[in-house]
Amino acid sequence: MKPVRGGSALGVTLVTRPEDLAHALVHSFAYGDVAMIEGAVSGTEVAVAVLGTGSDAVALPGVEIVCEGPYDYDARYNPGRVEYFAPARLTAAHAEAVSQAALATHRELGLRDLSRVDVIVGDDGIVNVIDINVAPGLTEVSLFPQAVAAAGLDLGLLYREIVAGAAARGVS
Repeated sequence: MKPVRGGSALGVTLVTRPEDLAHALVHSFAYGDVAMIEGAVSGTEVAVAVLGTGSDAVALPGVEIVCEGPYDYDARYNPGRVEYFAPARLTAAHAEAVSQAALATHRELGLRDLSRVDVIVGDDGIVNVIDINVAPGLTEVSLFPQAVAAAGLDLGLLYREIVAGAAARGVS
């Protein structure tokens, strides 16, 4: 159960028993007027940064997220709860499938400049897109900059290029 808008896993609850659904709804509605119920998927969680627009978009190396317990707000912002691997520790085939899923999602939604597509590679090997972030965290400890570093790109220069591209298009 999660709000349809927001970030940092605020309002997200894993419901494992029917009697916990009401509490999960109240928790989710504290962060927005619309909630979404989706099936839980277990596997390897990977965040994939995508740069560019349309056919020119490229996926950066995925960032694998390893967390004891849920990857919730507390885990994200309290040191020691999460371990990140950039690039993600995936087979070549899974890394390619993750990149293709992120690119397809970015393109299908008509996104431009940057996004972060979160996926879980299920225990069955299937790539499940679980979230799309059109305004991913851009701080030095966020997932997007970890992907930029794994790609060997200069973060400051990349941000300048994104801003310059947006400015050249004008406000829209």
